[in-house]
Amino acid sequence: MVNEASKIARAGMHALPVLVAAGLAAGAGLAAGAAERLVRVSDGATPMGTYAMVTVYAPDEAAGREAIAAALAAIDEVEAATSHYRDASEVSRLNRSAGGPPMQVGQHVWAVLCRAAEVSKETDGAFDVTVGPLIALWKRTWKKGQPPTEAEAAAARELVGYRNLRLIPDKTLGSVQLLKAGMQLDLGGIGKGYASDQAIATLRKRGIPAALVAIAGDIFALGAPPERQAWLVGIRNPAQPDKILPAPLRLRDQAVSTSGDYEQFATLGGKRYSHIVDPRTGRPVEHMTSVTVVAPDATTADAYATALSVLGPEAAVAFAENHPGIEVMVIYDRDGKPQVAQSRGFRRLQVTPDEPH
Repeated sequence: MVNEASKIARAGMHALPVLVAAGLAAGAGLAAGAAERLVRVSDGATPMGTYAMVTVYAPDEAAGREAIAAALAAIDEVEAATSHYRDASEVSRLNRSAGGPPMQVGQHVWAVLCRAAEVSKETDGAFDVTVGPLIALWKRTWKKGQPPTEAEAAAARELVGYRNLRLIPDKTLGSVQLLKAGMQLDLGGIGKGYASDQAIATLRKRGIPAALVAIAGDIFALGAPPERQAWLVGIRNPAQPDKILPAPLRLRDQAVSTSGDYEQFATLGGKRYSHIVDPRTGRPVEHMTSVTVVAPDATTADAYATALSVLGPEAAVAFAENHPGIEVMVIYDRDGKPQVAQSRGFRRLQVTPDEPH
């Protein structure tokens, strides 16, 4: 089993919640003749404030490198449009227009916001891309070493609410309006997944039959490596972040996303605060160590991983059981002891230690 984690470590990138390994043992993968003609090529970059790794199987190394370059360019294009850290991005311009008239947007922002609105409705606001004011507030107060006051939190909550995000279709794509002055979009809970999907779409257009795209904890497994049934994706152990859990996932034409507080958190007054904020209460999520979601696409996996972190373990599992194609594993804390909750389908995706690799 060839492990991509070593390449990530050599690059000095240790924040990847999910570690990636090569394919599952022989089965109904690419035909033997086709497999002999394919070579494995990998490369990475540092978009969206994190690390991206793209692995492809291509007819030759030159074709593989060209495909990877195109996939990374697709990721850069998404970041240029959706990052609120870039002043010239459409999302930054939307944030500056909050309270004003609708603004026409391009395909990436429109697609992300339409899917975000759907997930917000499905989860009753547990996922909400208008959470920007709350995230900004908690980041500011963390730097000061103390949580926000009730007045500060209440003021920020007034600016949060997906129902105040108006999507207006038109003859091209659509326009977007933030109805309250001071509203701020933050696509951190969905943007990397969407970028992974765009990279995969680019690889498909180039005829790549098998590929793995990983942007931090958001991964899409396209096809399967030659003479393999699936890709193996190992989930990082939150108790020992330099190791993976013993039962990796077998994935083929599926995405997986992990959200967790084991690397991104703050301790104030002896209390641990997650980086994931509940848009409904205005407070960081508690006791949710990591949430891993498998879905048909990375956009959905990314958004659901954030939403199910907010909903809690029991509700997260119930949500997955009621949504075909969605599986979840939650690692959470109860009375100081780690607990695990999984959907039934998640267990079926896991490769047990005694299975051949």
